[in-house]
Amino acid sequence: MKFKVIIKIYTFLFLIFAPVSSLFADSHVDSCTITNGVFSAAQVIGDGGGEYCASAPESYEIVAYEMYLCTAAPTAPTTSSSMGLDNCFKNWESTSGTTLALQQNQTIDMPGTMSRPPNGTYTHGVMLIDNTFGITMAMQFDGAVGGQDGTSGVFCASVAGSETMGSGGNIPSASSTCGSSAITPGKFVETLTSFNSGAFDADVTADNLNGTSASIAGYLIDTDGNIAVNDADVDKLIGTLVFASSVNFTDATTTLTMSFNVGEGMSLYDDGSDQLTFGSGPFQAILSTD
Repeated sequence: MKFKVIIKIYTFLFLIFAPVSSLFADSHVDSCTITNGVFSAAQVIGDGGGEYCASAPESYEIVAYEMYLCTAAPTAPTTSSSMGLDNCFKNWESTSGTTLALQQNQTIDMPGTMSRPPNGTYTHGVMLIDNTFGITMAMQFDGAVGGQDGTSGVFCASVAGSETMGSGGNIPSASSTCGSSAITPGKFVETLTSFNSGAFDADVTADNLNGTSASIAGYLIDTDGNIAVNDADVDKLIGTLVFASSVNFTDATTTLTMSFNVGEGMSLYDDGSDQLTFGSGPFQAILSTD
């Protein structure tokens, strides 16, 4: 019996986390307020810092290496041990990494080695990805917003370039531009070396993604797969997902459909100077079988 895999992209997500220090203090994601396609300016720019929201970018790019399905929760990595995957099956792998450009309601190819898991009920997923994220987005706000290049206007967009989000106040300084008319966006690549822009933080959680019961945990890891101890130690990001609905494999299963929701995959926040900053946000994967 032939086993088939279908990859779909929805307004959904699996595992990337926005880099604002207080973002996950209450373990949930604040979605951007959008009315008739127009974003709320007050939600991302206001009193010199602290404003934040998450939304779907036009394109969300990650580099993926491994995916696992698990029958029970994996063990979190520590500074001396990698994530425990005894209850997990590696269902996809790309040794050198595969770049995935995720967009809403689009189907993509996913090169790599896909394997059919043994029959059983899978409640968790694991994904190993690079700690770099490409964000491409243009939008309109309901009031003037400042860009990090000194521009201002109701139309803003991401700027082509690459910067690091890390501890010690290290946040992007050239991710956005704004103006009085629509702007063609560039791909802004964020390298994530800490989940906190203050003190170094290598792990984070988020619950109730996109209004579902799914929850995720992310860990910045070193080259041995152990949790990183500082920014320079970070090599990749590994994340776990508690599925909103379990995934079942039986003898009759012939198709695995994997959907990525990037509905909150982009973070928008104030850089502390009333300027718009683009960053990564959480993304979720939904799997179902037929």
